[in-house]
Amino acid sequence: MSKIAPSASSSELQISAPNRERDSPELIDLLCKTYSAGPGYWNAERAVRKGYLVNSNYDWAASRIGRWGNEIVTHFGVWNFQMRVGHARVRVAGIGAVATHDHYRKRGLLRQTANDALAALSGSDYAISLLFGIPNFYEQFGYRRAWTWLNVTIETDQILAKTIPGRLERSRSAVREDLATLYNRENADLTGTVVRPAFPSGNPFAESDVYLWKQGRTVKGFVFVGGTETTLDVRSWAGDPETILAVTKRLAAARRVRTVQFRWVHYQSQLSQFLRRQNCTFKSDYRASGGPMVRMLSLQRFAMRLRPELEDRLKRSHYCSWQGDLRIDDGQEAVTLRVSNGRIEVARAKPGRNSISGTESIVQLMLGTDDPEETIAAGRIRLRGEAKNLAPVLFPNEHPAISHWDRF
Repeated sequence: MSKIAPSASSSELQISAPNRERDSPELIDLLCKTYSAGPGYWNAERAVRKGYLVNSNYDWAASRIGRWGNEIVTHFGVWNFQMRVGHARVRVAGIGAVATHDHYRKRGLLRQTANDALAALSGSDYAISLLFGIPNFYEQFGYRRAWTWLNVTIETDQILAKTIPGRLERSRSAVREDLATLYNRENADLTGTVVRPAFPSGNPFAESDVYLWKQGRTVKGFVFVGGTETTLDVRSWAGDPETILAVTKRLAAARRVRTVQFRWVHYQSQLSQFLRRQNCTFKSDYRASGGPMVRMLSLQRFAMRLRPELEDRLKRSHYCSWQGDLRIDDGQEAVTLRVSNGRIEVARAKPGRNSISGTESIVQLMLGTDDPEETIAAGRIRLRGEAKNLAPVLFPNEHPAISHWDRF
């Protein structure tokens, strides 16, 4: 990973954090012009104002804009959220709405803006950064593949599910405390999932119809759905898997479609385990470049956040009584994990016989992107001493995945 330092702004490009009151109108205009190809300018404008940029978890202090003269010409946006790694919680800088004014492209202006933002993030309280990128671009900033997209399709005539308990209700809003509580409880240990609410006003770019079911006054489950003329698209869910399938079958019948698709399924989720016992199709989408990508911002902060999860993994393993030091080095930063009596201390790095050394792929190993042996081989990570045995214990494949509805 190349060392990123704050860029010296030229006389032409002035880089700064956007000001909420002063810069919002011009910034929104730039973003809507850049991303209007899908929703159209005015639909994008409403979505940005409705809760994507304004009244959201957008970090005005961490984001960066570049001005050429009096005009905003670049933007590198940061969204603040908490993500799970096992039962640990990690502060993540979600990168989105990366934009350059059409008249100022191919001048390296966005690169300057991104480098300035990432340099500031490295000194912040964020541990790692995630984005959904275009191919062959974000590697220059130290980003690497974060995980595999997993989508599941099932034909409605293959859904043999029980009757829906109680009455199926439609909710006017997806942002409800009871729905967030249910989702957080069900996904409490699933790596990659976001601690809700992620978007306080809802995610306007993932607008969905919300259906829920109750037992008495208590919500027992929900689905967020959209779709096309041929498919019911399920974007978020919680509750008993068999009931979820029964609900989606009824909704698909009402819309006269024959196929249900569950978007961005977590492989270790209850629903995924249930679906693997049905007649359905799992599709894994691997993207070496582009798609979900991750970058280390601070190895020390990441290790500190993971510490309780790492202790639990160690206690559950045959290495539960191991004691010693393990050095981890990503080429830019190093820490030492001091293990004693089942406890782990994240200490200042020091030389030792047990070490894990690499570059950008270290964040993939710690996140659990793939089987550790695969990540170590592909990322040319070097293991010394007991690290050969500790690495698969501390950093197993976590099958990380984010909900489609939480995409920033």
